[in-house]
Amino acid sequence: MTDDIDAIAREGTTDIYLMLDFDGTLIDLAPTPDGIHVPARLHGLLAGLHAKLDGRLCLVSGREVAVLEHFLPDFPGDIFGAHGAEARRGGTLSRHPLVGSPVVASVQSQAQDAVAQMHGVTLETKDTGAVIHYRAVPQAEGAARAAAETIAAAAPGMEMHTSKMAFEIRPSDASKAGAVHAIIAEQPSGIRPVVIGDDVTDEEAMVVANAAGGFAVRVGGGDTCAAYRLPDPAAVLALLESWLSEETL
Repeated sequence: MTDDIDAIAREGTTDIYLMLDFDGTLIDLAPTPDGIHVPARLHGLLAGLHAKLDGRLCLVSGREVAVLEHFLPDFPGDIFGAHGAEARRGGTLSRHPLVGSPVVASVQSQAQDAVAQMHGVTLETKDTGAVIHYRAVPQAEGAARAAAETIAAAAPGMEMHTSKMAFEIRPSDASKAGAVHAIIAEQPSGIRPVVIGDDVTDEEAMVVANAAGGFAVRVGGGDTCAAYRLPDPAAVLALLESWLSEETL
């Protein structure tokens, strides 16, 4: 594995489909999901890359599509949100069948009750489930995990997933790996899938990209299957800027 940004940049962009996570990859994590700061230059950078790659650029995130549209209102590419449980493709939004269901409503209600009993733990509700965050109180990890496991076990069609300082209850058939499979299936021969992400939830997507002849970049620490690693979102933006400025042969 290498953390040499120049080595990653030399992979080039002529034959890649670039899939980017959001939190912890393009922007720094914050104590709460709403407390993030989006660098001003990110908007133009993504628009420029989307044009250079002839549209082969998308976001694959745990955030919901509507939330990503709020933070990046001018992003021109496709968005796979809620870990693939919903997608905006060609301007059309598709959503998981469990959205609006009694199952999701019950998960959210139970999660709200559980979080109320844990000081400093916060709840993020999504149309596809709920996320219990313990970023501000790492010592609450055990209690947060136990609550999430109990809720997920009682919810048909849902399961718990570990994320960075959080536990998410979401549809069992939603995954970033599934989103990457869908993208790859639509590409012509010779296009390499590239996944850049920072979380354990991105690793499954990286496995798919590697198997399809592409490569992956892990942001920050942690075990990874990626061939490359970058230390933080600032380094990711530097890589993207390098790709944007490269000459097309």
